Amino acid sequence: MRFEWFIAFRYLRARKQSAFLSTISVISIAGVMVGVAALIVVISVMAGFEEQLREKILGVNAHGNVYSIRAGMPKYREDLQKIESVPGVVGATPFILREVMITSEENVTGAMFKGVDPVSCDKVTKLTQYINDYHKNESVERAKLGLDNPSPWPRGAMKYLDDPEGLQKLGLPKGSTEHGGVYPLAVMSRTKRKWGDQVLPGIIIGKEMAVLLGVHVGDEINVVDPIGGGIGPTGPVPSNHYFRVAAIFYSGMFEFDMKFAYTTLKELQSFSNMDDTVTAIEFKVRDERIFDTKIIGEQIMDKLGGFPYQFRDWMDMNRNLFSALKMEQLVMFIILTFITLVAAFNIASTLIMMVIEKTKEIAILKSMGAGRGRIMSIFMLDGLVIGFLGTTIGTLLGFGLCALVPVLDYHLDEGVYYMTTLPVKIIPLNIGIISLSALVISWLATLYPSWKASRLDPVEGLRNE
Repeated sequence: MRFEWFIAFRYLRARKQSAFLSTISVISIAGVMVGVAALIVVISVMAGFEEQLREKILGVNAHGNVYSIRAGMPKYREDLQKIESVPGVVGATPFILREVMITSEENVTGAMFKGVDPVSCDKVTKLTQYINDYHKNESVERAKLGLDNPSPWPRGAMKYLDDPEGLQKLGLPKGSTEHGGVYPLAVMSRTKRKWGDQVLPGIIIGKEMAVLLGVHVGDEINVVDPIGGGIGPTGPVPSNHYFRVAAIFYSGMFEFDMKFAYTTLKELQSFSNMDDTVTAIEFKVRDERIFDTKIIGEQIMDKLGGFPYQFRDWMDMNRNLFSALKMEQLVMFIILTFITLVAAFNIASTLIMMVIEKTKEIAILKSMGAGRGRIMSIFMLDGLVIGFLGTTIGTLLGFGLCALVPVLDYHLDEGVYYMTTLPVKIIPLNIGIISLSALVISWLATLYPSWKASRLDPVEGLRNE
């Protein structure tokens, strides 16, 4: 062992005459430990929140979409085959998107009405999974309210979009007067509906929209397109058409559950007086390549020949949201780093006190030939050991707290945070940056005390001895 290490460790050992100094060293270690642990927990929770939010967004939306700056995509079947042939693309589906108003006997709301292909839609989005999630959520809500399970309401499904006759045959619990359930309105039989038992095209709506409109599977709703009837003498002429609710989905995000409604491509084309054309084609890439969508998008553009096609990926479509999350992570990192900075001042004060206490020993070492560099190394090693111990213990404590967070019985307001529990995701790169930052701050805190020790004059150090 080089003598710098030997002396540095000797100075750190607790001895009776330097017990106070050792206590200050322990406090410095604890300060670094708390700072590192807090950073790891907060950044990991925020990373988990970002991942959960991304999964929910990508469950409703695709990884990217291709559209034409001209009116629609009339050759969408050919374009669809070209997009699916691009390496990395696992699925693609055409869609139509219209802004409409949806009304029921109870209320009215604006919505994004989306025409999809029920067969290929599941290759790109999680709409079917969200329909199943709704039934699970409904059972949980009914259990909380003390209502019987399963629900007396008919169970919706994606298949009813292509089977309006089967949808019409679904029975309602006629005569029921159940109140206070997931939908607080009384059950109404179809005899009170305008179209009675007539076969109507199916529509899938979100949970929040269903609550607002007071409808369930099998009920009728009226969809109004403000410009669907073309242009008349006085301007745009609205068109309307009745649909029957084929299913209700639950994504966990209020904006999606409140604003999106789905039907088949054919029905929306007929409803909006459109030819055999679509608004755009959305596609999904392999999960491990979700951050390479721009590269894959450029390959798709090459395949389609460029103009008039345009491409947008999920990061572009949600740029503001994810930029805000990244900025929030950065701000939290900077704020919590001040905890480590406070610990760094403790390290500096500890070393300054150590230099004052060890003035005689420093003078003797310099008299024996130890240069300024070696004296400086001794106290820098002391500071780095304190920083290393604090960082190591803090990292282990952070891992332990991250493992404990999912176990805690702490529930979030799902209407605000889109999730019920605190999510945690430990990213090795983030842990590395946090640990390295703590070590660098600890090292910077040693520079001034070590420099002062190296500049000590041996004569001044031994004057009073």
